[in-house]
Amino acid sequence: MSDNINNKQMRESRPAHYPIGCDANWLWPTILAENLSASLFDWLVDTGSLTARLKQYCQAFTVEILIEGNYPLSDDEKTKLNLTENIGFVREVLLKLDGIPWVFARSVMPLNALTAPGGELEKLGERSLGTVLFSAPDMQRSEIEIAEFDAHSRVYELASQLTSIPTMSLFGRRSCFLLAGKSLLVSEVFLPDALAYK
Repeated sequence: MSDNINNKQMRESRPAHYPIGCDANWLWPTILAENLSASLFDWLVDTGSLTARLKQYCQAFTVEILIEGNYPLSDDEKTKLNLTENIGFVREVLLKLDGIPWVFARSVMPLNALTAPGGELEKLGERSLGTVLFSAPDMQRSEIEIAEFDAHSRVYELASQLTSIPTMSLFGRRSCFLLAGKSLLVSEVFLPDALAYK
């Protein structure tokens, strides 16, 4: 019962307006490399499945859905996906290790990508998107971009409600995935409790 109360209080203390979004100055990794620790840089540019890597550091890996549904996309997201439509399917989740949020993830896809082979992406539920992407034999991934999220960003605002660990900035990465000829953009921001900052 107390867990339910705590979960409810945590949700009520989060930013009221969803989706959170991932607006940032996205750059090629080499531009920021000198300003990052070797550990953080390694997490940011790792091309393998983040889900699989995270599972190595916990007993229980869980996905908490913050929002999913049809929402407006940013101009930057539309450019990355080569879209003219303003609305896409947006899914924002927390990836938790033993109950502790390590990653905020935002997935954006054209509405026609929802029925791509490998699973109906809008019906993932509490499964990680990575379980679908990295099990698809024809999946292709674009080069990774990385970005800094400072104290003025909405992702940072969310993170400040989830942990008491102070941090100057958060860092994330994004890339496009091509699945059955349809593109989706996945952004992942490491939260303060993540091993990436240790």
